[in-house]
Amino acid sequence: MNPISGDDDTKAPQEELNDFWEKLITKKPGKVTNIFPSSLYANLLPPQRQPSPEKGRNAAESYEAAADECRARIQFTDPEFDIETDLREDKNCLEGLMSWYDDPLPPQAPVSPGRLGEALDTLAKSKLLDAPTLLVNLNTAAGLLDVPQPSDSDGPGSVHRIDWIFEKPSFTVDSYSSSDVKQGANGDCWFIAAVATICSNPSLMDKICVAKDADCQECGVYGFVFYRDGEWIWTVVDDNLYVRDQDFDSYGDDYDPTGAKERKYKKNNQTGSDALYFASCVDQNETWLPLLEKAYAKAHGDYNAIIGGISGEAVEDLTGGVTTKIKTNRILSKERLWKELKQVNKEFLFSASSPGSYGDDSDARQGLALSHAYSVIKAVDPKDEQGNEQRLVLIR
Repeated sequence: MNPISGDDDTKAPQEELNDFWEKLITKKPGKVTNIFPSSLYANLLPPQRQPSPEKGRNAAESYEAAADECRARIQFTDPEFDIETDLREDKNCLEGLMSWYDDPLPPQAPVSPGRLGEALDTLAKSKLLDAPTLLVNLNTAAGLLDVPQPSDSDGPGSVHRIDWIFEKPSFTVDSYSSSDVKQGANGDCWFIAAVATICSNPSLMDKICVAKDADCQECGVYGFVFYRDGEWIWTVVDDNLYVRDQDFDSYGDDYDPTGAKERKYKKNNQTGSDALYFASCVDQNETWLPLLEKAYAKAHGDYNAIIGGISGEAVEDLTGGVTTKIKTNRILSKERLWKELKQVNKEFLFSASSPGSYGDDSDARQGLALSHAYSVIKAVDPKDEQGNEQRLVLIR
């Protein structure tokens, strides 16, 4: 007998193995949900994240812990998702770490009109090209390249803070509304549809946007919480946003001694919600949607990661609820579904999506754009002039 461990040293190996399995096997049925002892987590996790020895935290406890942690972190900036530096260098916030794999050749730097003119002028002086022809080509090139305007396919043109983009920025203007939301250049209609669905209940939006007060707006840092993998997580982002157009005279070829041209350019191209590259609010000074989208992209890794998805899953991420997918051609009880639809934004949240294009349906099918997501706003059943009940669903 070992006096320290109490084990019997005289047991044969098979006896030791049999004893091990006898102790491990239990007569009470159940599931093994944790292979490590609870005491191990006490030294690895912060106090509010310690699991109970008997059971895990419920959703309410998880939410409060994430919200409190988010508010505590609001005083810090966001070096983890620095889109300003990223736009000039790796573009990891836009496209992810593997973007280089799909584009083995580095993009060529754009040529400004001024530099093109200098090159052509040098050729003219060298008499290697015919001068009249050269002048025509130069004028044509100058007309085409006067002020480079990047298209959506080229990516955002610049990055600026909210107080630079908006004249009178406000996180919300007259609260949240489904009519506020506008999808930008990213293919995240599924997320935008989920947000529009939840906007009908401002209290749910307030639970997502947990740090947005005047102090947050002054320091330019905002906090949000999302439901991921069975618990609530917090995300903090700064107020730098992608702008569609590049800065005035970004190549240094336009002489503007008074700054009048630059002010006019900024007013027309880089001011208000319409200037943003990604999602924006309809009101030209409302900022909550682009900040929420940025936080959601950060939680997933980058903006490219939220291209394409299922709106029901986005509703789960925003509310902590459980989504159910219903195919309209496989409804078992239409009456039951209609009763639930009439409770939209009361007991249920609904979103919808249309199938991808096929056959001759290239643009729309029964009035809906294909491969697109929608939010269900209202369901009513008024009577027409003949007294017949009509079932109408308002979607956006």
